[in-house]
Amino acid sequence: MYLVNSQEMKQCDNNTIAYYGVPSMVLMERAALAVFSEITKCYPQKDIRILVLCGTGNNGGDGFAVARLLYLAGYQVEVFCPMNKEKMTPETKSQYDTVLKYHIPEINGLPEHACTIVVDALFGIGLSRQIEGTLAEILQKLNQMSAFKIAVDIASGVSADTGAVFGTAFYADLTVTFGFAKIGQLLYPGAEYTGELVVADIGIDAYSFLGQSPMGRYLTQADAVKLLPKRKAYSNKGSYGKALVIAGSPDMAGAAYFAAKAAYYSGCGLVRIFTARENREILLTKLPEAILTVYDAKEDCCKETEDALEECLQWADAVLIGPGLGCGSTAQHILEQVIRHKEKKIVFDADALNILSGKEAWLTGMTENQAVTPHLGEMSRLLKCSIAQIKNNLLQTAADFAKRWQMICVLKDARTIVGMPNGEFYINTTGNHGMATGGSGDVLAGFFAGLLAQGLSCRDAAALSVYLHGKAGDIAASDKGASGMIASDLLNAIPAAGKELADGRCPAL
Repeated sequence: MYLVNSQEMKQCDNNTIAYYGVPSMVLMERAALAVFSEITKCYPQKDIRILVLCGTGNNGGDGFAVARLLYLAGYQVEVFCPMNKEKMTPETKSQYDTVLKYHIPEINGLPEHACTIVVDALFGIGLSRQIEGTLAEILQKLNQMSAFKIAVDIASGVSADTGAVFGTAFYADLTVTFGFAKIGQLLYPGAEYTGELVVADIGIDAYSFLGQSPMGRYLTQADAVKLLPKRKAYSNKGSYGKALVIAGSPDMAGAAYFAAKAAYYSGCGLVRIFTARENREILLTKLPEAILTVYDAKEDCCKETEDALEECLQWADAVLIGPGLGCGSTAQHILEQVIRHKEKKIVFDADALNILSGKEAWLTGMTENQAVTPHLGEMSRLLKCSIAQIKNNLLQTAADFAKRWQMICVLKDARTIVGMPNGEFYINTTGNHGMATGGSGDVLAGFFAGLLAQGLSCRDAAALSVYLHGKAGDIAASDKGASGMIASDLLNAIPAAGKELADGRCPAL
C-alpha cells in the first residue's frame, strides 16, 4: 500500500480536482462523511456532547462539514474556531456559512462541560511550523480531557513528512486519514499521536498519481498474503529451498539456534548451520531438524574450514551470516569467503555488520540479492555517525545506504524501515516494544533467509519477514505481556502469525 508525504498528497488532491474534474467540495463532503461514519459506528447513541475544533484551512472545512452531518443526525454538537475567520479558504468559508445557517452552536472557547468526543480539524497535512501561544494551550487542554479524541486527516501538530511534533500536538485515539496513509503517521513520535489509523476512500486513489507513484510503501494484510510463498500438495523438502545459517561462535549457540529455527518456521525445506565446533551438542539437542557443519573457531581459518564452507555455499539457495559469529580473524575469513559469492542471496546481520564497518570496500559490487539488517548501533558503526543522527533521519539513512551500495537495507527500530536501491522504502507497521529483547534480531534474520531460500526476491522477503516478525511479536505480547517477552516467545509465535495471515484473520492497518 502506498505511503505519501505532504507534497505528494497535495499533488494527488490537485490532480483529482484539475485533471479528473472532481470538485474540491465533493472531496470535502466525502472526507466529512468518512469521519461521520467512524463516529456513528463507535457511538450510535446520540445523547452525547461532541466538540469539533476547526481551523481556517480546508482541514477546518472538513471539520465544519462533520459538525453539520452530526448535528443533522441528532447529535449534540458545538463548533469552535480559534483562528481568524477572515483567513478561511473559500471552501471552508462555504462550510462555515452552512453551519451558521443551520444554527449549529458555535462557542468562543473550550467548553466547561464534559464532552464525549472531541474532533480535531485545526491543522491539516500542510503544517510546517511550531504551534505556539493560544493554539498550543488549546491543544494541551484538549489532551487533558477524558473525551475520545478523533483527528481529521492528521493529528494537528504532527508532521506528515517525518512524524515530528511541532512543539505540541493533538493526542488522538483515532485518526481518519484520506486517500493514503501519511509517512508521519507511521513514524514515531507521530504514530503515538495518531492512535488507530483508518484510511478512508474519498475518491483519491492511485489514478491521482498520474503515473508518478510515490516511493513510500507499507504492507497491509492483503499485501502480505500475496507475498507468502506458495505451498504445493505434491512436493518434498527440496521443493522449499535450502538456507545456510552461518552463526554462533563458542558460547553463542543461542544466536544460531534462533536464526536456524526461524528459517525453518518460514517454511524453508532444509536449514544447515555452519557453526563453531563447541556448539555441536547443544544444537543437535535443541534443533535436531537442522543439518550441522562445524569448524574450529579457535584457529585461523584453514583449508579444511574453507573447503567445508565452500561446500555449504554451493549447497545453499540463500545464506545468512552474522548472528553470534564473533569478529575474530576466523570470522573475518569466513565473511570474506561468503562475500565472494555475490551471485547468492545473502543476509548480513549482527557480527557480519560489525566486521563490515571496518572493511567498507567489501560492500562494493553488492546487488539487490543481498541485504543488511542493522539495528541503530550497528548502522552507526557502518556509517561512522551517531545514533541520534540516524534516529532523526531514519528514512533517509536507510534509503541512502540502499542506493549507495545497491542492496536492500533493513534498518531496525521501533518502526523498521526497508530501503530499496531504486529509492523505494517500506515502513513496517507491526510489532511492539516487547520485542526489544536479546535474540529478536536473530529470529528476524533467520526468517528472512528462510523466505529467500523459498524463492522470494530480496525486496519481497525483506518486507514480508519484517511484517510477520512484528506480527509474531504482537501475538507473543498478547499472550505473555510485552514486558515479559523473550526471544523464545517471539520465535514460537511465528507459526501462529503465519497461519493467521494465511487464514486471513490478521486485522488490517
